[in-house]
Amino acid sequence: MEQVGLVVEVKEDKAVVAVKRHDVCSKCGGCGVAASGRGETQLEALNKVNATVGQTVKIYSDTSHILKASFMVYIVPLLALLAGLFIGQQLEGSAGLRLDVLLGAVFLLISYFLVRSYDRKVAGRQLAAAVVEILPAACEGPTDEKC
Repeated sequence: MEQVGLVVEVKEDKAVVAVKRHDVCSKCGGCGVAASGRGETQLEALNKVNATVGQTVKIYSDTSHILKASFMVYIVPLLALLAGLFIGQQLEGSAGLRLDVLLGAVFLLISYFLVRSYDRKVAGRQLAAAVVEILPAACEGPTDEKC
């Protein structure tokens, strides 16, 4: 995803960039901005081109980590729950209690710890965005609202 913004602060190898959010992006948060809604927000990006305060820059952020995180948060627990339900139904004939519900809950709990450990492993290695180009001051950014 590419965005255009104005550098408002430089800290070591990072730049704080003020970017305008589009209607399409208002609830995504994929660029690393936690605020919701339209308007101008600030995000911290790796300053690859040594931009200075006041320059208009192009920022690129990789969205593949969002897809991986979405898979881990939504699909893995769902698959764990379904696997627990299926295994519990297969074993239910030999016991007198509802193993499907019990195993579904146990597998779901195990998936929580897997997702949590994945999050801790990956969280420190990702920087949401990087400044890739210094633009002329008159540049307003993309003409469409495509992220």
